[in-house]
Amino acid sequence: MNSSKNSSPLRLSSVSSEALIGIGITIAALGLLCLLLGLAEHLRSVPNVAAVWFALGAVMAIVGGFLAGFAQIRKRRG
Repeated sequence: MNSSKNSSPLRLSSVSSEALIGIGITIAALGLLCLLLGLAEHLRSVPNVAAVWFALGAVMAIVGGFLAGFAQIRKRRG
């Protein structure tokens, strides 16, 4: 049995655009939760911890929004 004759060429598996939209929305939602946690820490008068949560939340919300947005553009093209 010679398996090299029947082998198909290697293909890279890609994530569907719907899955990317879902991942982006999830990351953005976690970012908003981090922003709310930063607000809670700020109201508790813990500014150092609040700054970390604000920064993490902002980055996650922006990255999640871009990921979902670019996935929608990819979905329209394909």
